[in-house]
Amino acid sequence: MIPEKEQNELKASLTHLKQEAIRFGATDSAVILSGDIRVDDDLAALCNGEYTCPNFGLAASCPPHVGGPGQFRKWQKKSRYSITVKIELPSSVMFSDARKEVMKLLHQGVSGVEKRAIELGFSQSKAFAGGSCKPLFCEENKTCCVVADNLPCRHMDEARPSMSGFGIDVIQLMNTSGWPVVKTKQNKGGPEESSWVAGLILVF
Repeated sequence: MIPEKEQNELKASLTHLKQEAIRFGATDSAVILSGDIRVDDDLAALCNGEYTCPNFGLAASCPPHVGGPGQFRKWQKKSRYSITVKIELPSSVMFSDARKEVMKLLHQGVSGVEKRAIELGFSQSKAFAGGSCKPLFCEENKTCCVVADNLPCRHMDEARPSMSGFGIDVIQLMNTSGWPVVKTKQNKGGPEESSWVAGLILVF
């Protein structure tokens, strides 16, 4: 049994981390049990499946350079709670050049929450985002300096690993967070479907 004082301090810390996520640009944030995160080996295998991801192997934060579902499950066992974040955007933005800036904001947001969690004493906390960091932060560089030259990441304070490479079921993650997978908003021209991108911080 966790002492009441410690429980209250933990609750306050998690609430603060949720608020930090919003401050960093998230539309919404939630606290979930880390054990409720579904990890699927088959999902991770899609990165190099029948239709190989164009970013496969290009960055240290993507397969085959990450530990995958097996590694995530080890971290998951150490973590009691996690913070989930989402950024809502019009579906049209997802298929435009503006998507890149939204994805960069997602990476920067979860890395910011990770840093704050570490400052609060959760020293092993780890953040994950959607999409490969290579086209977001190093598109102008021919190679990832970590992969190609074993050098420190150029954007270690912002870029975070892709959830896909660890087999995280993002749809289930959204449902566990209490968020609908698809939202429809009304505008002057009629209903416009909105979309979202999501991130995760394991707190421990």
